[in-house]
Amino acid sequence: MDAARASVSAMRTKNRILLLLVCLAYVAFGLVTAVIGVVISRFQQTYRVPLWIAGLLPFAFYLAYGICSIPFGVLMDRKGGRPVILLGMFLMTLGCFLFYSGTSWWLIIVIVFIIGVGVTAIQTAGNPIIRDLDTPSRYTSNLTIIIGIGALGYAISPVMIPYFELKGYSWQTVYLVFGIVNLVLLLLFVTVRFPPAKPTEDEKVRPEIIAFLLKDPIIITYTLGIFLYVGGEVGVSSYIVTYMEQVHKMGLQDSIWAKDSFWYGAFPSASALAVALFWALQALGRMIIGLLMNIMKPKAIFVVCSGLCVASLLVALLGSSHVALISFVFTGLFTCASFTLLFSAAVQSFEANHGTISGILCTAIIGGAILSGLVGVVGQAWGLRMGMAINLIAFVYVFLLAALGRGKLDVEAS
Repeated sequence: MDAARASVSAMRTKNRILLLLVCLAYVAFGLVTAVIGVVISRFQQTYRVPLWIAGLLPFAFYLAYGICSIPFGVLMDRKGGRPVILLGMFLMTLGCFLFYSGTSWWLIIVIVFIIGVGVTAIQTAGNPIIRDLDTPSRYTSNLTIIIGIGALGYAISPVMIPYFELKGYSWQTVYLVFGIVNLVLLLLFVTVRFPPAKPTEDEKVRPEIIAFLLKDPIIITYTLGIFLYVGGEVGVSSYIVTYMEQVHKMGLQDSIWAKDSFWYGAFPSASALAVALFWALQALGRMIIGLLMNIMKPKAIFVVCSGLCVASLLVALLGSSHVALISFVFTGLFTCASFTLLFSAAVQSFEANHGTISGILCTAIIGGAILSGLVGVVGQAWGLRMGMAINLIAFVYVFLLAALGRGKLDVEAS
């Protein structure tokens, strides 16, 4: 009996260690994801390329989701989470070190795609691994906590570039730091044991019914909703710094605080801080609506948040520089409900095939590549205010889907 208890205790300890590492991996991919919103500006200036080429950075990063989500899901089914996680960490590590030493703009774009493939692998494997590391009753709680902690990466990385520049380092130095962090995590992942793969039949991606599902109106409308929402989210967050520079002549090193103040030393860039707060408030908003769903219907929350998201972005595009900064931040806050509720509404509308539906919806994250690239192209041709209006159109669709869509959202509330 004592031996059995010791074995169970040892297993729980190993699971906690792996759970902690997965949590840190979420922070790591948050770092490389959110920093793109600041990198676009510096990339354009360093390599002297037009805006449409700089817009290929988020395009390349999110293209990886569309190409790799389902293949990594199939690999998870066959081989378990360990090879997918290790591959993801290796590609993120390699990509960050290559980015730091990159010498040409086209090579940087290829490297960003490699990093995006790594992030896709970690996200694809992460959620099922979290499920297998604890009792099913704690899965939602664990996942919420880990996503919340992972949001630290999104909030920190945008302010790192102006901070490093203030200290005399090049903007590419952040990728050297990211590479070191990723290398340490990769080595730690190599040393730990993973639980055996235990996907249920319903959780597996089922290619034979994808074509059938793609004919369903709910799948079509909500997949388009994911496509446009992620496109709008990436299209706004990736271009805040560049928008402030081109439209309001507010450079990356322009601050809202006096140069001799503590706050200027900590946050020397107002526009980079806006990007950081965009992601930080989105994470905070998700925590808040998670609690609100216990007393309010999810559909009502979805309608209110998506409507306020449209309003905030419209104010940002029409307002003065300071109004735009504040409104961009609130746009991030009000995006908090869209992805989760779009996803839930589609999945809860069907009794089975949830794994295949999830694969279809995750593939739609490629919208982050398509729309962000389109913002750059239109911004180059007609100005970035017009380019950012593409994101507004995307968010309007999401609002209409929240108000009029037939997906089941209030299942648990009823």
